[in-house]
Amino acid sequence: MTKYPLRPFGSRGAGSAGRKEALLMDRMPFYLVVFQSIPETAILISLGLILTGYKPKLKSVLVIASLESLVSFLIRSLPLLPGVNVFLQLPVLIVLTACCCGLSLLDAALASLLGLVVLALTETAFNFLISAVSGIAVRQALEDPLLRVLFPLPEFVFLTGAVLILRRYNLTLFDLQELKNLEQLKGDEK
Repeated sequence: MTKYPLRPFGSRGAGSAGRKEALLMDRMPFYLVVFQSIPETAILISLGLILTGYKPKLKSVLVIASLESLVSFLIRSLPLLPGVNVFLQLPVLIVLTACCCGLSLLDAALASLLGLVVLALTETAFNFLISAVSGIAVRQALEDPLLRVLFPLPEFVFLTGAVLILRRYNLTLFDLQELKNLEQLKGDEK
């Protein structure tokens, strides 16, 4: 759920007196679907699922990431205000996760939201760090097609490493499957 430059909506020409100008999301170039959106969504959903105790299959993650990225591409082609896209994309991500991974909608929602929060916090930290080290402002990176692809790479490498470590050592934030098993055991005892 990457950020993209904003484009003006309306004009400040002679005939626009009294008309307010709004900023709309910039259209996502298709190359970013492949090089940024799919990897970012795969990382988001992998993180969310692993942190909630699920071990997603690579095929399921790639299907979810590909479909969600295409939906994102379509949503970003609409004249929407910044941030509105997340409210449209998140339900799609939740439904795709539930369907492709065989989860309840609640479990898929928790995994998706957790992945989104972790990704957003990491993205913010890395944007600050990369800007400080390289001297390249985020706005400048968003306006240059090559930098737009390269700028998030350190974040993606870090998060992919985190996903691999979390999965390898079965580290979770809270294990939803284990919580359900405990609830079932309590119910059986009564």
